[in-house]
Amino acid sequence: MSEEGVVFDIQRFSLHDGQGIRTLVFLKGCDLRCPWCSNPESQHFKPELFFHPERCIGCKNCIDVCPNGAITCEDGQLSFERGLCGNCGTCSHVCYAEARLIRGHQMSAESVIEEVWKDEAFYRKSGGGVTMGGGEPLAQADFAAAVLKKCKEKGLHTAVETAGHVPLPQMEKVLPYTDLFLYDVKHMDPQKHRENTGMDNKLILANLRMLIQAKKRVLVCVPLIPGFNDTPAEVGAIARFAASLGIQQINLLPYHRFGEGKYRLLGRPYQFQGRKNLSQKEIRALEKAAAGAGLKVKVGG
Repeated sequence: MSEEGVVFDIQRFSLHDGQGIRTLVFLKGCDLRCPWCSNPESQHFKPELFFHPERCIGCKNCIDVCPNGAITCEDGQLSFERGLCGNCGTCSHVCYAEARLIRGHQMSAESVIEEVWKDEAFYRKSGGGVTMGGGEPLAQADFAAAVLKKCKEKGLHTAVETAGHVPLPQMEKVLPYTDLFLYDVKHMDPQKHRENTGMDNKLILANLRMLIQAKKRVLVCVPLIPGFNDTPAEVGAIARFAASLGIQQINLLPYHRFGEGKYRLLGRPYQFQGRKNLSQKEIRALEKAAAGAGLKVKVGG
C-alpha cells in the first residue's frame, strides 16, 4: 500500500459530498476525458502549472530560473511558451505575486491525515468526515487506501467519489475503509459514453454491480450535461438501472461552468464554450424521469 501520492487540493468545510461537515482530498489523475470536467487540473497525473497573467507584476524572476527558456521578455513584454514548460514549478517558487502556481504536490498519507485532522471537532459535532475525490482517486488506489485506512483508525466517516473506470483490484483495495461511494453514472449507452469521455461504460457498470454485491453503501450521481444525457429517456434509463440494483437514491448534478476559467490557466481550450445551462423546467423533467423509477431524487450536491 503506497504511503505517497499526488494531491492537487485539500478543501475544508464542505457541506456536500457526504454527510456532515467534510474535508475533500483531491487526487490527480483520471483515465476519462470529459470535455465538461470542472477540474481539468485533475486529469493528468503529474503536477501542472496554473498561469494567471493578470497577476503578473513583471518582476522577471521567473525568466532567470526557468530551466527550459519557456519565459522570455521582449520590449518589456513577458511571453510564456507553454509548449516548452516542463511543469517543474521552479518559477512558482519565485513568483511573489502568485501568478504562477503548481497544481499537484507529492504528499504522504500521514501528512494528509495531519491536515484533515485539524477539523476533527467539526467532524465529531456534525457526523462528517473525509471524502476522497479527484480526478479519479482510485487511479491512485494504493495511496487512497492508505489515507482512508488512517481515517478509519481515527474513527472518521469516509467517502469516495469515483467514476468507476478502474480495474476491479483497484476498487477492491479501498472497500474495507470506505463507508460511502459517491458513484458517477453518466450514460447507459456505451458508444455515446465513449464518444464523449474517451471510454465506454462497461467497466463502470461492472464495478457498480460489484459494490452492490459487496453490500457497500452507494449513492449514484448523474452529472446532467447539455447535449449528452439531458433527456428524460437517458436519465430514466440510468435511474432504472440503479433501481434494479437495489439503490434507493439518485443525485442529479446540473451542469455548471465554474471550472471554465481553469482551462485558460492551463492553456487549454474549453470545448463547452457557449453551452447553456439547463433551465429549471428541463431539470424538473429530468427529476420526474428519475423518480419514475421509484428512487428518491435529490438535485444538487
